[in-house]
Amino acid sequence: MNRTQRLSRALRRFASLLFGLALIGLVFSPGAVFLDDFTVQQANHVLRLLDVDGLRFNPTHLGWMLRSFVWVSMAVSSAAAVLSLGVLIRLLHQFEAGESFSMDSIRLVRLLGWIQVAIVPADILLLWGMTWIVKSLLAQAIHPWFFLIGSAAGGLFFGGVLLLIAFVLEEGCRLKSEQDLVI
Repeated sequence: MNRTQRLSRALRRFASLLFGLALIGLVFSPGAVFLDDFTVQQANHVLRLLDVDGLRFNPTHLGWMLRSFVWVSMAVSSAAAVLSLGVLIRLLHQFEAGESFSMDSIRLVRLLGWIQVAIVPADILLLWGMTWIVKSLLAQAIHPWFFLIGSAAGGLFFGGVLLLIAFVLEEGCRLKSEQDLVI
């Protein structure tokens, strides 16, 4: 077993651990929103990420709106993590087997890229929902669009890089198959 295969095995084991944690988060996300302190802390965490000063939710703001937002945000992030890590585990398994230039690897890298690109509209909708909730519950207007531009650009960049890597892998697979035919 060479160094790349050992690295792939170690990364696959670590990704499997994270996959299990993300799956637990996805399964328990509907029940977690009924823990009052958890819901308020998660909503305030989003406000801190958006760098909103002076606005915080308190237990009197708990209701279906805040609980739904926290549940949807947890479900979206956990589902994206489960999908991404599942694809990454299969991809690392192929690298470990020495089949990096196969059509299945190309398909998996392309799927991973499209997952990253698909997260961007979900983030946009979640941030729009957060602005609506803050306006409804706290009677304040927040403008997280600067944060959104950076987040969307980062997600689209990494998704685009993964799609580019899939294209390069496809070219490598084509060249490998031509080389196999020549020999």
